[in-house]
Amino acid sequence: MRPLSCGRSTLRLTLENVSNLPIDFLRLSFDDSTIAPAQAALAEGDLSIYDAYETEYQLINRPVFLWDREREDTEIPPGRKLTVPVTCTGKVGWYVFVWWFSLSGR
Repeated sequence: MRPLSCGRSTLRLTLENVSNLPIDFLRLSFDDSTIAPAQAALAEGDLSIYDAYETEYQLINRPVFLWDREREDTEIPPGRKLTVPVTCTGKVGWYVFVWWFSLSGR
């Protein structure tokens, strides 16, 4: 567990192609538990103009996890690995938990 307090860190995910076929498409999906409460606060309409603007700005322009797929090679030949950098932007009072898993069971 690591506090970020509005800082940025880079997570490096290493993907391995254990098949005999090349991988030519990657889709990374991230779940940010701060999105639903922020959307609910906006929908309730009780925020000040400043807080509503800041909340909308954060939702649109500052995702917690960001993968710049335009800058990365997304092909993984058979038996090869690809390291994918993901930018993680912290929020005050939030912690980032990073875990590792293997789809191949290794």
